[in-house]
Amino acid sequence: MSIVVVIPARNEAETIGRTLAALAAQDHDQSFEVLVVANNCTDDTAAQARAAAVTYPTLRLNVMEVTLPPDQAHVVGARRLAFEAGMQLAGSGGILVSTDADSEAVPGWLSALVAPLRQGWEASAGRIQLRRAERLALPSPVRTVYLLDTGYRQIAAQLHRRIISPTATRPTHWQHFGANLALTVRAYQAVGGLPDVPCLEDIALVAALERADLPLYHTHTARVYTSARLSGRVPVGLSTQLEEWHSGPERWFVPGGYELVAAAQAEQLLKQCWQERRCIPEQVDALRQAWRLTKACAVDISALPTLGSALEALRLARDQAGDWSAEFPPIPVRQALLEVRTILAGYGGGGFQTR
Repeated sequence: MSIVVVIPARNEAETIGRTLAALAAQDHDQSFEVLVVANNCTDDTAAQARAAAVTYPTLRLNVMEVTLPPDQAHVVGARRLAFEAGMQLAGSGGILVSTDADSEAVPGWLSALVAPLRQGWEASAGRIQLRRAERLALPSPVRTVYLLDTGYRQIAAQLHRRIISPTATRPTHWQHFGANLALTVRAYQAVGGLPDVPCLEDIALVAALERADLPLYHTHTARVYTSARLSGRVPVGLSTQLEEWHSGPERWFVPGGYELVAAAQAEQLLKQCWQERRCIPEQVDALRQAWRLTKACAVDISALPTLGSALEALRLARDQAGDWSAEFPPIPVRQALLEVRTILAGYGGGGFQTR
């Protein structure tokens, strides 16, 4: 399977060299190409990338310099262009790997990220962490919330796995973002490419995979370290979240443990009904109660083509009904972390595989 690592880059002259050096150091077991799309740059990002190609002659590097029109001159447009060009290099049976121009992959990252795809998975996602020095330099409230939120998201993912797939032994985490993501060209084409959204295109792409019932594998061994800069290059992203965390943990609200349990149990009930592809009246009532739906918001899941599309439809109907948010208001992250830990212990949470 041909592998192409795609990197959208806009004014990343200071960081692109380290990103490419980390790729050159990969102890991969298969050759790969790297495609840097330097879009709308006013610095020498492209020149720095080409300099890295001279420094690391074994790195099969392609550099595209483009000026996107104003309505496409953003990370969504650049990543879409990178994926499309990468797809041509990889071929129909290839793999597209996404990372960012301010991120550095650890040794063995590429092998760990593409291994699940060789085993039949259509996509995989690794861990993304802040560079240690930059994390330690963050203001104290931001650093505190970052650590609490990271712990909360990880243990929440474990709780969800315990309820949805209690016998599963594969690792789990909550991250599936553009800095550390791989998918087959086949899967990318199956969902129609990168969704046309104003931001958070990586989340939208993973949602499209879920909607199409294309499985994604979460791996802990494929890690990248990324910038902790507070001044971001996108309207919504990690930097905006870091900025929000200045208010401290008491003002960072997330779903509580009991909401997570209710959501996972509702999803599990949907899976049981979906396997039968029909719902008897008693199951319809149980689904409506689990998802907190009124009769007006009922969804005919048997008319939907995939489990993922049924799940998306029920989530939308749940949000429109309004009863869910009234029953489960968000709570401060520290409280939520304690709740989830307690609940997970009740589910026998000591046996989770996280590595």
